[in-house]
Amino acid sequence: MSRQTGMRRMARIGTVVALAAGIAFGFAAAAMAQTATTHTTLTAESNDVSGRTVTTLSATVLGNDGTPATGALAIVDSNLGPNHPIAGAALDAQGQVQINLSSLTAGDHALSAVYTGDSTHAASQSDSVTVHSAAIAADAFGLTLSTAVLPASGQAAIVPGDSSQVVTVTITPGSSFTGFITFSCSGPPTATTLPVGVSCVFTPLNLEVTSPTTANPTGVVTADLTVQTEAPQLITSNPSKNPSVLQGTGHPLVLAVLLPGVIGLGLLGRKRKLFGRTALLLMIGAVSLLGTTACSARYRYLNHGPTFGGTQAGSYTIQVIAQTSNGVTAASQTQDLVLTVQ
Repeated sequence: MSRQTGMRRMARIGTVVALAAGIAFGFAAAAMAQTATTHTTLTAESNDVSGRTVTTLSATVLGNDGTPATGALAIVDSNLGPNHPIAGAALDAQGQVQINLSSLTAGDHALSAVYTGDSTHAASQSDSVTVHSAAIAADAFGLTLSTAVLPASGQAAIVPGDSSQVVTVTITPGSSFTGFITFSCSGPPTATTLPVGVSCVFTPLNLEVTSPTTANPTGVVTADLTVQTEAPQLITSNPSKNPSVLQGTGHPLVLAVLLPGVIGLGLLGRKRKLFGRTALLLMIGAVSLLGTTACSARYRYLNHGPTFGGTQAGSYTIQVIAQTSNGVTAASQTQDLVLTVQ
C-alpha cells in the first residue's frame, strides 16, 4: 500500500472518529439540557394564631443557570418518614411557593422541600429546617392530610377525566373541642376558585366531633377526599339529522350532473355513442369519487369534531378547608394539596 493511500485511509478514519465524537457530544449536551440540575431552598416561620401554631414555609427552586423551575414540590416531615408528604403546592412563575401548616403535632419537626422535577429540570431536595409546634389548644382542632393528590393508578400525574387516589382528612380535636366540621375545597388565595373541571368529593361532607369515649379516647375523626377532573368534550352531531351524510350520490347535485349526460347519450349517433358512453362512465366515476370524499370528510367533521373544555394540563394548588361554628364564633383551617394534570 502506497503512502498516499495510507494517508487517505487515516484521514477517512479520523473524519469518522471526529463525526462520532461530535454526535456523542451533541447527545450529551441535549441530555444535560433536558435535566438541568436544580437547587431547592426552604425557610420556615412559626406564629401562634388562636391557640395553634401556624408555620409558613417558603420554598424556591432555581436551575443551575438561575432560571425558575416549573412543576410542583412536596413538604416531607422526617418524623413520618422520607416518602410521606404532608403538603404540596405548584411553583409560581418565579419558581417559588408558600405553604401554611397549622396541623403539626406538638414537638419538633424536621421538614424538607422535595422538588419532583419537570421536562427540563432535575429533581432536588432542600436542607431540612426544624420547626416547633405547640400542642393544640383545648378548644381548637387540627387538620392533616395523608398525602399529596396523586391519580388512583399511582402515576405522577392525572389524565383529564380521571380521579385521584383517596386522601384521608384527619381532624384532631383539643381536649374540650366538640362540634361539627364541614369540608370544602378552593383554589389558592390568589385565585379563590378551583381550576376548570376540578371538584372535591368528601365522604362524609360533615364530621361530628364529640367528647372522648372508650371506643375513641382521642376524639380523632376522619373523612375521605377524592379529587375529580373533567375530560374534554367532543363536538358531535347525530347522523340521522344529516341524511346527505349517508346518502352520497343521492344528492340532487349528482343528479343534476348525471341526468343531462344520460339524456344526451340517447341523442348521439351510433358512432359517437361509444365515445359518449366512455365519457359518461368517467363522469360517473369522478362524481362518485367526489361525492364519497366529501361525504367522508363531512361525516368525520360531524361525528369526530373538535373538543372543548375539560381540565387543562398543568400543576394546580388546591386548598382543603375545614370549618366549624357554634353560632357565636367560627374557626377554620386549611391545608394545601398539589394537583398535576398531564
